[in-house]
Amino acid sequence: MDILDSLKKAMAEYRTITGLRSYLVLDTTEIKSASERNYFCKCLKSSTQALKRCEECTQEYYAQARQANEECIYSCHAGLIKWAVPVNCDDFHCVIISEGILSQRQLEEADEWTAYLSKEYELPKDMIKNNFQVMAVMNESQMNASIQLLKDLVSYHLALFKANQA
Repeated sequence: MDILDSLKKAMAEYRTITGLRSYLVLDTTEIKSASERNYFCKCLKSSTQALKRCEECTQEYYAQARQANEECIYSCHAGLIKWAVPVNCDDFHCVIISEGILSQRQLEEADEWTAYLSKEYELPKDMIKNNFQVMAVMNESQMNASIQLLKDLVSYHLALFKANQA
């Protein structure tokens, strides 16, 4: 098992526990946010303009998380709350980007967000509106616990990786 396999296992366990997907960004030449598999983002990224904005957003927060060497919580171009968690293991560096969540307030403002996103990216309102019904909703405490869980799972699997290398 290599480092990438260890990280993929941590991300799979994170998804099992939280229901949230995540993806790896290895460097700025490897921005593949289109590979994000949650339904909201897949629908939104059917717009080339939305895909471009997503990749710009991913690149910005990848760089910020790497530079600060700590998690970075942000609101993406579509209003989802996301986090970028840097991973450092010897000479290996990457960032794990979470699937977006909504706050309760954002869920309450779904009609406004739907109108904005539909107009901005020329997408059907009903498709976007339906997506708000399937998004995870968390309060700040739940979000912080989720981020800590991801970091702990990554630390655990990297420790296993290093122990197996010895």
